[in-house]
Amino acid sequence: MPFVKTVPFEEADGKTKAAYDGLLQNSGRIANVIGVSSLRPHLMTTLSAHSRSVMRTDSGLTPAERQMVATVVSATNKCQY
Repeated sequence: MPFVKTVPFEEADGKTKAAYDGLLQNSGRIANVIGVSSLRPHLMTTLSAHSRSVMRTDSGLTPAERQMVATVVSATNKCQY
């Protein structure tokens, strides 16, 4: 896995701190897949909104089924995450 420089939550300020705070308020945590974009706070909020729209809106699939689809797609694409 490649090393990706990030801004740790404890060291964040300005727009990055605001993005972290908004993400914590919305979901209660910072997913690693979102945190890796902390050098670009606008991407953090965009990725989080996209993830929420895909995984948490009404779609006819249960949350478990959505996770299963995501897992199969990741495995098919040989994604290591």
